[in-house]
Amino acid sequence: MEGWTKLAMMALSQLGVIPFGPVHRSSPAPLVDGLITVAVAGVLALLAVIGAVGCLCAALWAGLQDQMGPVWTPAVVAAALLALCLLFLLVARLMMGRREPAPSVPQTPALDLDPEVLMTEAQRLVAKHKVPALLAALVAGMVVANTGSRPAKK
Repeated sequence: MEGWTKLAMMALSQLGVIPFGPVHRSSPAPLVDGLITVAVAGVLALLAVIGAVGCLCAALWAGLQDQMGPVWTPAVVAAALLALCLLFLLVARLMMGRREPAPSVPQTPALDLDPEVLMTEAQRLVAKHKVPALLAALVAGMVVANTGSRPAKK
């Protein structure tokens, strides 16, 4: 398993679509294989639709060229494409308006943000993880100190 398939498998396992974590197989899981197939088929269908609309525009142009002339034929084809776009916009608007409202989430109790409790917790964490905290502070200080002191390239 290499390349994009491995990346897709890792992403899907992180999102919880694949419940078993990283899969070490020579071929992708059936779910991932199906998702990749659907994505590729969707892209190919989109390309086919774009080609079909282009052919429809070319046929409309060729059919109207003799009746409308060279000036009005592009205007009619553009108006047809504009009408198609407005139709798609209307359908998308109707579909967006049909969504059900999200169920109300019960309010969680407010967190205890008492400064003394926060300071005590911070001190406990620093005492427990003293070496990583000091290394992180050292690296952060070095990064901040080094950001503006680079000489200009000539």
